[in-house]
Amino acid sequence: MIDFGKILKRAWFILWNYKVLWIFGILLALTTGGGGSGNSGNNSGYQFNGNDNNNGQGFDMSQASPWMRELADWFTQAVVPLFEHPSEHIATFIWIGVALFLFILVVSLIAAFIRYPAEVAVIRMVDGYEANGEKVGFRAGWKLGWNRRAFRLWVIDLIIGLPALLFVSLLLILGVMFFVNATEVTRATSVSLAIATIGCLFLLMLVFIILMVFLRLLREFFSRFIALEETGIGEAFSRGWAFFKHNWKSAAVMWLIMLGIGIGVGIAGIIVFFVLIPVYLVLLIPAVLVAVVPGLIAFGIASLFVSGPLTWIIAILFALPIFFTILFSPLYLFGGWYQVYTSSVWTLTYREMKIMNDTPAAQIPEVPVQTA
Repeated sequence: MIDFGKILKRAWFILWNYKVLWIFGILLALTTGGGGSGNSGNNSGYQFNGNDNNNGQGFDMSQASPWMRELADWFTQAVVPLFEHPSEHIATFIWIGVALFLFILVVSLIAAFIRYPAEVAVIRMVDGYEANGEKVGFRAGWKLGWNRRAFRLWVIDLIIGLPALLFVSLLLILGVMFFVNATEVTRATSVSLAIATIGCLFLLMLVFIILMVFLRLLREFFSRFIALEETGIGEAFSRGWAFFKHNWKSAAVMWLIMLGIGIGVGIAGIIVFFVLIPVYLVLLIPAVLVAVVPGLIAFGIASLFVSGPLTWIIAILFALPIFFTILFSPLYLFGGWYQVYTSSVWTLTYREMKIMNDTPAAQIPEVPVQTA
């Protein structure tokens, strides 16, 4: 068994003595959801009505600003009809779906171009620091990650994500089968069918969670074979699986330790979120000033194609991510520390396991027994 305490302490030492890693950790926190999130939305129950006298039943639009009245008119004319007569706006819903898909695709690609080079860079920088004590700057570190290894790691995640896709597809099939059969059977049979469906769903979710946890554990070894050994995707799977089988006890114990640390970090993150409220107030003005720039750029481009309040909505949508990133930057720093620490722990674990595997029992020097 490996020395778990030594690895945890060493990872802590690396975190606080190799501060360039913090930048890559923040990038990982931003692209993997490891930081805070300030996005929230509320749907008000007010009905926009310019003729309402505001007797406690709604909002009097005659007292609102011209911009608010224009937004209310646009919402009434362009958005409300979509939900009142959805069958008449199928083409609009299709275009909205295509736009959302393209938006998610672009954001995902940008996040992938940042996340995977950063992840490979952290793994290789920690390994290099352990091997020869060498520290590199951000540019050299980024070069360590910006290569085909990052692409292979992305493919690994894509393959590992297939079970999630199959699980969601299976849930959809079960849902369709339940609703189709429920309309053709009696009430008693329908209740039995519902109970059976819920039981199958619970069993599937349990199997799915166990499978994904196991795959995430294996990924720690797949990713290090790719980042440190520069193996291909197939070789990373085969060697990673063999490596895990040979060291599964140490891997399982380390996973349990990191699970406990993760729970503790999650609780600490909630506390930190509220403790940092004064810092958010200080960062509020810088966040607004920085977010204005992409918002104005988006407004200028959107005004070439659309008009009215929609241009402002597009501008706000582009400005909000920048605003929340600056506002909650301390949380992303906290998340970045955790990302770096976790990655360092598993890199050191991989190194220790590799040393143990490469040291046959016959090569271990015997300790002479002292006799009286």
